[in-house]
Amino acid sequence: MTRNTKALLFILVFALCHFFMKQLWGENWSEYLLNIDGQTNLLRKPIILTFIYGPMLLCAYWMFKRAGWLEILGLKPRGVLNYGLAAIVCCLPMFAGYWYLSHEINSSFVDFMIGSVYAGFFEEVIFRAALFGVLFRYCGLGFVPAALVSASVFGLAHIYQGNDAISALLAFAITAVGGTWFAWLYCECNYRIWFPMWMHLFMNAAYNFFVMSGGAVGQLDANLYRAMAIIMSLIYVGWLIRKGKPREITTRNLWVNKAYLRCDATTSPKPSSCQSSHLLKM
Repeated sequence: MTRNTKALLFILVFALCHFFMKQLWGENWSEYLLNIDGQTNLLRKPIILTFIYGPMLLCAYWMFKRAGWLEILGLKPRGVLNYGLAAIVCCLPMFAGYWYLSHEINSSFVDFMIGSVYAGFFEEVIFRAALFGVLFRYCGLGFVPAALVSASVFGLAHIYQGNDAISALLAFAITAVGGTWFAWLYCECNYRIWFPMWMHLFMNAAYNFFVMSGGAVGQLDANLYRAMAIIMSLIYVGWLIRKGKPREITTRNLWVNKAYLRCDATTSPKPSSCQSSHLLKM
């Protein structure tokens, strides 16, 4: 298959999973899992997400199995702790600011797991590593079109946080931009989900723990602290680049991933042979 055929096929499989797999999930399964975990969703949530998007992940592996599961999903473990520590430092201003603004604390373990851990892990694997990563790294799409696809779907998944048409549109725009930022972090951090995942997790945790209102749009004063966390992440990536890490996203791969095109697209080569030489060093 050509790179464009692979891209279209993968987008089609994703769309089928995203919009139709829920219809195949039986309510009996939900009731059974909710009874096991005491109606907390701690079991149901990860299982239903795996059920819905599992066919997409299997399709990615079938088309690019030479790369391996961990590479395709951005889950190679090297660097996970370093990226976690970096994310903590980046999010400290957000925690401090939300603590200053907050008048209420939510210490629910269930809310932390579902709203922070599950959201951070599954959304980064599905939307960044699998959807964006496959289109960009293995199908040869440039950063802009690959990010546009994943960020648009990511934004649409959050419009429910709006109370009216305008707030829903703002929620879409903000989360779509956030999805593009996460995609950039994923690329610049050795095509691993760890740094965007930790950032996603800690930012959600701060939001939920200090009970900030406004959904994805957020409060104006709270958004200032959120912006500080984002700026800190940009500084961190800039520091990595100054230490010698090559830039991954440049004008050369904004519209077409030319690194992919230098490979034999018919053999689904391993990413290490098509991306920057530093890819597997961390």
